[in-house]
Amino acid sequence: MRSQRALLQWVERQALACRPVALRHFRSRSLRVERKPDRSPVTVADRLIEERLRRALARACPGESVVGEEFGRTGRDGATFWTLDPIDGTRAFSRGLPSWGIMVGRVERGRPTLGLIDFPAIGVTIGVAPGVAAYERGGGGMSRLRRPRRVRSLREAVVFHGGAHWWRPTRYAAGFARVVRACYLERAFGDCYGYLWALRGCADAVVDCAVKVWDLVPLAALAAATGRVLVDGSGRACHTGPVAVFASPQVARLIVKTLNTRT
Repeated sequence: MRSQRALLQWVERQALACRPVALRHFRSRSLRVERKPDRSPVTVADRLIEERLRRALARACPGESVVGEEFGRTGRDGATFWTLDPIDGTRAFSRGLPSWGIMVGRVERGRPTLGLIDFPAIGVTIGVAPGVAAYERGGGGMSRLRRPRRVRSLREAVVFHGGAHWWRPTRYAAGFARVVRACYLERAFGDCYGYLWALRGCADAVVDCAVKVWDLVPLAALAAATGRVLVDGSGRACHTGPVAVFASPQVARLIVKTLNTRT
């Protein structure tokens, strides 16, 4: 096994090699959007990218388990595995919006350790691994991702979310409405794009619903490296969904309390 730094560099190269595949189909007039059994959208780009990443992992890490959005779990079961979301934000991708990304994560002995998210449409990559500070690379430069600012109440907080309609059928519907009413500013920056802006210091929290392990493992690794947490609706550390709160520990507590307040 190569060092964590070398492993992250290798993952970044694999994601960058997928950029041309994604961009070839992005904003293509011939792009077809199909529906999976759960009615979520999928395109040929989703499948091609996941297949390419799976082949690369099979060569570099033979026998290790991979959990991907399009092709499920392969390899041996266990607490160490890779996660793949070939296009996080397929709806945005299919409508020509630039807010989608390619996500690769790694869980070691039950703990998310490595996260890499590439945003091909805007030419930005963010990543982290043990011993490697969380970074943003793009435009020929590289910078560290920011730690969260101090926020004393939700009235001061900027909160992003992936869309109000995901919350309506859940037991957190009323609490979510209270969160967005209470905060200083709320915006629906969906998928991995909202987390990029949070990690740049422009938002204090991202709250998500109906998310899966392949959506969250890279974000959990990035949260741990930047002074944030990724928790579920009860406030427990969680990288499997379906509810996620990404924020500083203090802001996460405020949001979880508001989500669960009964009036």
